[in-house]
Amino acid sequence: KRLSRAETVGIVVTRDLKPGKFVKFTIDDGSGCISCVLWLNQLNSSYFSRRNPSDVRLIAQAATDFASDLQLAVLARVRGRITDYRGTVQISVSDVVVERDPNMQILHWLDCMRLARQCYD
Repeated sequence: KRLSRAETVGIVVTRDLKPGKFVKFTIDDGSGCISCVLWLNQLNSSYFSRRNPSDVRLIAQAATDFASDLQLAVLARVRGRITDYRGTVQISVSDVVVERDPNMQILHWLDCMRLARQCYD
């Protein structure tokens, strides 16, 4: 089956901030490293120009807050759309949550195993 959306929990191992444009970072979820990009250009983007300006401001503020929370060596939960950029799979992030409980990564793995058993067994 083709996948279009993903969620993962892992440690932020790289972070590259281009103010007003994007934050590119890598999450190590224990099975490998996943490239992620969080866009910060909602106020200038033609994609968002069709939306209500107050909604766009809220989205832009949320993205800026996510970017400031995202630091090296934090445990983060990332949700977004699976995309391809220059032949490399990445997640275009829609939501980032910094996890305070270090057990969340293990709990996420257990959740994934439970879902896999429900779907494939």
